[in-house]
Amino acid sequence: MSDIFLGVVSITKGQLSQGLRVIAEGSRATEAESKTYYCMYEHTLGKVYLKIVQGAGPKSMSILAKNIGFLVKEVPFAYKKAEEHFNKAIEVAKEIGAKGILGQAYFDLGLLHKAKNKKDKAKECISEALGLFEECEAEVYIKQAKEALEYLE
Repeated sequence: MSDIFLGVVSITKGQLSQGLRVIAEGSRATEAESKTYYCMYEHTLGKVYLKIVQGAGPKSMSILAKNIGFLVKEVPFAYKKAEEHFNKAIEVAKEIGAKGILGQAYFDLGLLHKAKNKKDKAKECISEALGLFEECEAEVYIKQAKEALEYLE
């Protein structure tokens, strides 16, 4: 589980390829051991690719130069990879009944669709997330989902 944190720290330090590799290796290692951790890894991988699609993250010249190979290879496929990872997280979260993670994965999948101007898909996913957040009484997430839906109207 610490692989997620190590991977995210590497990414925030500008070591994109290394951070993503650490998270992906952690996901593969936990797939057979713990569906909960596997689900969390897949969701995290989806979030990393979502940030790439959104163009979020550090943009200094040194970070861009250091990661040019990674960016050239990953950016064109980031939407598809994010969608695949979110869908894996959704599938496993449904299987194990992890409504919190399920709601977060649906919400982030909605944000991914929003970033690509696929408003109908975005509304569908965020609405699904909102229902799950309401079941869990996750007030902060409820507020975020409602705001996202208002923006899509």
